[in-house]
Amino acid sequence: MKRVFQLHRFVFTLVISLSCNTVFSQSLEYLIVEAINEDVAVAKKDSVVLPQPIAYDTVGVFKASCIDSLICYAESFLGTPYNYGSKGPNYFDCSGFTGYVFSHFGVKLPSSSTAQYVGATQKVANDSVQQGDLIFFMGRNGRKSVGHVGIVVDVDTANHVVRFIHAATHGGVILTNYPSTAYYNQRFMGYGRYPIPDFVEYVAVKEKTYSETKETISEGDEAKSVAP
Repeated sequence: MKRVFQLHRFVFTLVISLSCNTVFSQSLEYLIVEAINEDVAVAKKDSVVLPQPIAYDTVGVFKASCIDSLICYAESFLGTPYNYGSKGPNYFDCSGFTGYVFSHFGVKLPSSSTAQYVGATQKVANDSVQQGDLIFFMGRNGRKSVGHVGIVVDVDTANHVVRFIHAATHGGVILTNYPSTAYYNQRFMGYGRYPIPDFVEYVAVKEKTYSETKETISEGDEAKSVAP
């Protein structure tokens, strides 16, 4: 309807322009420009305005301290249940946990806590312990041999306290201080170290968050075997 009206107006103006002896080219140019402007206005009104594309920064591969990444990865399993002989990721025993964590960073550990102690490339003195070292304890069967293992996550040199993460029979994967209770104090065997890279490319951790982590002191670990 609007097009018809514009056409009628154009013809009417053309007739008036000729009868009044006006300049036809100027009238024609005016009408053409006006019609174009109206078409543009209608198109803008009826069109759907698309949002501007969002520019995202690409996240590249970065390098991080392998020790920090290893500790972070180990702590992502806090609360995972204990199960004798399990190697993860849904259940762990002590050596299965340490082996699983280290394997994520390309370091293969022996399958048992005893073998991990024997196979450690470096035995570490008490005053030289650091994050990422393994901490070893005797088992519960009374034999003076290794039966439990954990990973050192923090060292308080001022107070001579070591915090380690481990898969315990009571509590699953937990954090524990040494020295803490008589159980661990009497069973401590020593520290061992395996070589790991200084840096590692981005390491994805299991999506598992905790609003609060309680430190739990377990009452025992490898109840069934000296070498879990």
